[in-house]
Amino acid sequence: MKYKIIALDIDGTLKGDSSLISPYMLEILEECSSRGALVSVATGRSLKSALIFLRQAPMIETVVSFQGALVSFDKGQKNVWETFLSPDQVSLSVRLLAQWDVEIVGYAGDDVYVEKMSDWAESYGERNGVKIFLVDSLEKIGRDMYRVLGVGDPEVVAELELSLKSKYSAELYATRSLPHFCEILSVDAGKDKALAWLCSQTDVKVEEVIAFGNGFNDVEMLKWAGTGIAMAGGESVVFEVCDDLAKSPDEDGVAVYLEDLLSKNQIGL
Repeated sequence: MKYKIIALDIDGTLKGDSSLISPYMLEILEECSSRGALVSVATGRSLKSALIFLRQAPMIETVVSFQGALVSFDKGQKNVWETFLSPDQVSLSVRLLAQWDVEIVGYAGDDVYVEKMSDWAESYGERNGVKIFLVDSLEKIGRDMYRVLGVGDPEVVAELELSLKSKYSAELYATRSLPHFCEILSVDAGKDKALAWLCSQTDVKVEEVIAFGNGFNDVEMLKWAGTGIAMAGGESVVFEVCDDLAKSPDEDGVAVYLEDLLSKNQIGL
């Protein structure tokens, strides 16, 4: 059996301390692509943020962004699958987050919305190259929203995620992308669900998918994939569900693992 889809988280997986992808990593990813494998990213980043990072990786044209709420082909030129929060889900998310000590942030397209401007929000906009819009109500922006985010102390956010999953899993999909980020999306979102859709469009079996991740939001993807690889230095939860381990991103762990598979002719068509 050969792996036909390679799904890569970005932060903590493909990207380590440096914002640059090493020449070795690029060489291995290009070889995977040349053998016919579909090399994609599956990230919690917005599409815009993911594409900025991927400028240095021309072989990666398929992008799963917003925790699997959006799938794009051709370097973001074509959005081929997406799922939004309904107005009722947005209202429920905002109401629930308002009960916790967190900042509330909404995402529609590449734009970010807040009801209260803060130092964190301003800094986030500057780091990610996005404009932060101050609005009276996230429930009345008049645009489809991919996600609502709660930002706060890691202990608070961990409790928040647990509470949402235990009480509202039928209405909302909640996950942590970072220890201080709790994201709420449509129940149809998730990296695993987006990749399952991708498989259905490319006639690839789940057994032919290998996925790499390091964070809370990678757990479902690693469990779902034919082979789930956890990165050294990742959150403890990924080691509970993975099939194997890779070295850290600063050691080009993804490239080292894939090079071994290439040497065994286990990647491609």
